[in-house]
Amino acid sequence: MKRVETYLPEDIAKRLSDQAESAGIKRSELIRDLLTNSQTSFNITPDDYNRAVVRIRKRCGNLLGRHQAESLVASVFTEFSGASLRAAKN
Repeated sequence: MKRVETYLPEDIAKRLSDQAESAGIKRSELIRDLLTNSQTSFNITPDDYNRAVVRIRKRCGNLLGRHQAESLVASVFTEFSGASLRAAKN
């Protein structure tokens, strides 16, 4: 497996940790499962993620650091994913 690192807001990281603990698995395993078994109506690839990070940085005149842009993109994708999952449950 290839190692991938990202930065997440504290509340998202805690929610992932709590979810993994209650499932009795490691957080990294939970994240892999969420990424590979996503039930969202859209599929986000690593290329999509990287393109979004680059676009966000360009829009901000590269005033955001890469880690800040990654955190922002991860938060938006997480919110979209959560909204999609909630809609699928209803």
